[in-house]
Amino acid sequence: MLFAFYAITFILGLEFGGFQLALLRAANELGFDGSMMGLPITIQFLSISLFPLIFGPISDRIGKKKIIAVFMAVFVLGCFLVWTSETTLGFLIGIFVLGAGFGVTECSVTAAISDIYTERSESIINLCQSYLCVGAIVSPLILQVLMDEFSASWRVGFFICMITMAVILPMILYSRFSQTPVLEQLREKIKLEKPLLLLGLIICFCIYVGIESSVAFFIDTVFTLEMNFPELGAYAISLFWAAMWLGRFIIGHIKKIPKNIVTFSLFAMSVVFVLILFCRQEYVMLVLFFASGLACSCVWPGIVNLAIALNRKASGKVMSYLNLGAGIGGMLIPLLNGMIMNLSGMSVSFLFLIILSIATGAYILKNQKQL
Repeated sequence: MLFAFYAITFILGLEFGGFQLALLRAANELGFDGSMMGLPITIQFLSISLFPLIFGPISDRIGKKKIIAVFMAVFVLGCFLVWTSETTLGFLIGIFVLGAGFGVTECSVTAAISDIYTERSESIINLCQSYLCVGAIVSPLILQVLMDEFSASWRVGFFICMITMAVILPMILYSRFSQTPVLEQLREKIKLEKPLLLLGLIICFCIYVGIESSVAFFIDTVFTLEMNFPELGAYAISLFWAAMWLGRFIIGHIKKIPKNIVTFSLFAMSVVFVLILFCRQEYVMLVLFFASGLACSCVWPGIVNLAIALNRKASGKVMSYLNLGAGIGGMLIPLLNGMIMNLSGMSVSFLFLIILSIATGAYILKNQKQL
């Protein structure tokens, strides 16, 4: 069962990384103008964020297995629609359908892991996310080779994701996992426990994803505008995501994860950001961005685990709220950070991220006894 979960998240990572590389080529072939370049990204983001709000709570009542299987099929359909699209509208419809499959599948798999592997859910969630990172890292490299050396179309990435997800689908259909007996017997609406604390964790998750996205998006800007070494930007981005994978892989193999690891990681992030703020040596900066990825690595799985642990009977609903928070944070905080960078420079923008990291860590530390 775990193999299927790891494979699913790896394929989602393949699509995530491949979509970024394919977008410009798709725009050139299908005739997007410059003003429409952001539209497919926005459409996929909306689809990923909104559909789990509907189907997360449903999965708590009818079972994660059914929802995962259905939306794996939706993901396959979305990939097929993008792969065969001949018009801008067809491409956008495919991206919307694909986003629905992506969002619900990822959320439901994470919630299912929490249901099935209660005692070691945090470790397994870390491992799942490490495989997603691997997919996102290798996908652009594979597609670049296929397109440059074998003259493949930008569509090949969606074809690969479609076929591989379709191959994994029977593993889910014929697996034995389902809801726990308690959840199968539920007939009444599930009420969330400790709603204010849960809301706080969702806000923390929103902030963290915003910090992570800001760092990832602005690494190249730092090396280009502040360090005057644009050729190192790509290496820094790769190091950041490689460190993210490494941290999650290591944490995933620790038998007993320290309870305060999320708080420690958030404070470590703030320390690294302080060092970045004062660093002016390009190769030291590469090391610092690697360190920032390492510090970030266990925060996403850690907050997810803390939030679901508060409401294990409503893991699907909780995951859908976290997913929405992630979407909001990933959209708004990089926007704010970019505005701050334009107005006041890199130092103030990283000071903003430092304040957010410390505030988030302090909130979780303050409420540690209730978690």
